[in-house]
Amino acid sequence: MNIESMDQEKLIESIVKEVMIRLVEKHTINDLENAIKKEKILAIALSDHKILSQLRHRYRIDLYEDYNEHEEHIDINVYDFILLGSISHQELVHISMGLANNPVSSCVIEAILAGKKIYILEEGITYQKYEDTSNTNFYNMLKGYEEQLKAFGIEWIYTNEILGKIEKSETAKEVYMAEEYVIQVKIITESLAKQYHKKGCQQFLIKKNTIVTPLARDYIRDNKINMITT
Repeated sequence: MNIESMDQEKLIESIVKEVMIRLVEKHTINDLENAIKKEKILAIALSDHKILSQLRHRYRIDLYEDYNEHEEHIDINVYDFILLGSISHQELVHISMGLANNPVSSCVIEAILAGKKIYILEEGITYQKYEDTSNTNFYNMLKGYEEQLKAFGIEWIYTNEILGKIEKSETAKEVYMAEEYVIQVKIITESLAKQYHKKGCQQFLIKKNTIVTPLARDYIRDNKINMITT
């Protein structure tokens, strides 16, 4: 192999590496922007089209019934919030006791275990409709199960509070994401570090095998960005 061929190979290799770095940077920044801008909600027993339409303007909405109809497994971890449009007294009891006796109670219990924020519409709590006719002790028993779910972190809200509540939780999450971000790429360049910093990230979490270029290290040090190896 002559010198000219070797130089050409080095040039091609250099170009390929630069292209790969650019693609990785673009992909990662897009992921960050999408994560911040568009939260994902799993809606269960929510048939109010007006509410769904309002939510879809700002969030990605999946309907639980679509999964259940096709018997598909739901990965609860991909959702930021769970919203129940209604809950029967049977589901209320089952969930509060940790009994996954039907698909809905199973899904909600999994969401509780995963630490997801769960909202239930006040208008959809079925047992409350019988307050005037039910045996007082029986009604209070169901009220106790409702309080148990609240102790688990589940929040009861009215229909007109949905957007405000979710936006409040979303804002808190955005602040956290802006301050700290897990970087999955294998190479951190100065350009990539700048883009994360401009998004408000003050702390980078990187893997042990992540390569940080010298210019990137200089930028991180000069801007007092904390970098933690996980």
